[in-house]
Amino acid sequence: MKINYVLTTVLSIALLSFSTFAHETPQSIERSATQFSGLDTPAGRSVLAYHEALSNGQADDVMSALTSEVIILEGSRIERSAEEYRQHHLHADMRFSAAVKTTIIEHHVRVYGDTAVSIARSHTLGTYKGKQIDKQGNETLVLNLINGHWKISHIHWSHSVSYTHLTLPTKR
Repeated sequence: MKINYVLTTVLSIALLSFSTFAHETPQSIERSATQFSGLDTPAGRSVLAYHEALSNGQADDVMSALTSEVIILEGSRIERSAEEYRQHHLHADMRFSAAVKTTIIEHHVRVYGDTAVSIARSHTLGTYKGKQIDKQGNETLVLNLINGHWKISHIHWSHSVSYTHLTLPTKR
């Protein structure tokens, strides 16, 4: 009899717990998951140093983090080398990074031998060139271990506007 009571109590608690979690919003479930991993690896530290250099306007450090043949995709733009990036968007990217606040929502770095992949999601808020910025962003970096140093060989940035601040049209 006592075993049935204990079993019934345990099952009831489990069912109540499940029903509570079943009603959590996707955002609260997402926040409770593990959001950061691999940042303490040498490849992860290289990614963090790259972002710090970009935010602090350290062009030489940004450039030294890239391979000479880096390919950078953002929106419909492509830059096919570090030199092309330096000439076209590096300084604008540094000014933008310094002007806004970017919060990293999730960031994972995985190392596969001499190659590493960094995947991050972010939320950027602020004002840049007189425009309000409120964007969700995704970033993928591919790094290669070259002569003992992790170098970025590919960057893919994508952004979307945050829907939390949009006003939807009303029906007439």
